[in-house]
Amino acid sequence: MLNKILKSVLLGVFALAIVTNFSSCKKEKETIAAIVVKNDAGLPISHARVVLHAMPLKNSLYTYNPDNYDTFDYMIKSNLDTVYSAQGQISDIFVADWTDDNGRAEFTLPLAMILNVSALWQVDNNIERMGANIINIKEGEITTQVVEIRN
Repeated sequence: MLNKILKSVLLGVFALAIVTNFSSCKKEKETIAAIVVKNDAGLPISHARVVLHAMPLKNSLYTYNPDNYDTFDYMIKSNLDTVYSAQGQISDIFVADWTDDNGRAEFTLPLAMILNVSALWQVDNNIERMGANIINIKEGEITTQVVEIRN
């Protein structure tokens, strides 16, 4: 009787060890921010520049003239407002990419966070349109946010 109980306990411990080992090998899901840039008709815009940044801009995005800056990225960087946390730290997250043919740009990030989104679409050599939004990125998920650029 004692032998059966001992075998059952050992078998249970062995099974638990195997299950724990396999479950701990699961790959963690990535934290991804997906930005979809659309025009006011709801159509995706390809080759738009998308910038994610932690600090807000000093003024509204629409008050800046992109013609006064070498690049859109530089325009955003040079107009970021410094915001300190309660511990006196600042966040310097700044990533940029171009949208694909479906109007989508994806960013893999280390944590869940709330970021500002700025986008620029160059209609032709002389006309540029901008759009902005905020994205609340959830850890281990793909969080999608739409930025609308109006004519």
